Amino acid sequence: MALLHQLAPGTQVGLHGTRWTVRARLLACDDIDEWGEYLLGSGRAGMWLALEPGPDGLRASSWIRRPVTDDEYDPARGRLRDTALTETGRGRAAYRADGDLGVVPGAAARGHLHYVEYRTDAGVHVAAERLALDAPWLIGVDCALTMTDLRLLSEAAP
Repeated sequence: MALLHQLAPGTQVGLHGTRWTVRARLLACDDIDEWGEYLLGSGRAGMWLALEPGPDGLRASSWIRRPVTDDEYDPARGRLRDTALTETGRGRAAYRADGDLGVVPGAAARGHLHYVEYRTDAGVHVAAERLALDAPWLIGVDCALTMTDLRLLSEAAP
């Protein structure tokens, strides 16, 4: 779990041979788990790295997330545009964040995030998250990684 806190903004990581800079870090915890989400690179539709507990230690996944409008996504009906989604989990977690929060819609240094997890009929893991009740939902598709896909290249300056 130390890696969750080690990936501070400014840290350089490698994923599949590509060098990324951690732009923002969000550490979250609910009643069960603590996990980390890291915006890599820049821009609102950025690459995110997620580290969360799994049965064999930390589980890594990468996500391309983008904000969606109420017309595109309806969490009550489980629909994303024309795709039906089957809900597999939902919750609320306290978070603290640092780094370049200006590129993350609704982000503050501390708050509560809301999330909904889904599977499509094809078995694809989709997740929706928003960092404030008045913020847009961020939607992403899970691209599973192994911990060997992730390399710590350099740590952020203190």
